[in-house]
Amino acid sequence: MSDNPLEQFINKKAKRAEEYREIIEEMMVDYSAYNYAESTLLGILEFIDEEDNITDAQVQAVKNIRKKPSEGYGR
Repeated sequence: MSDNPLEQFINKKAKRAEEYREIIEEMMVDYSAYNYAESTLLGILEFIDEEDNITDAQVQAVKNIRKKPSEGYGR
């Protein structure tokens, strides 16, 4: 691990982005549960791809969507 604080910060951001990429990809596989949020989730994935980062607001959006699968899901 680098001793450079800026590099450590960037690596931490990239790690969080990768963690949420995996979460979103898992959510997208379960299409019937999260299809209502497909455009939002795809937009966040696109942002992660372009910036190798995820914003706090995007993290919160993923958490909120994950908590609320589609009506009727799992019944």
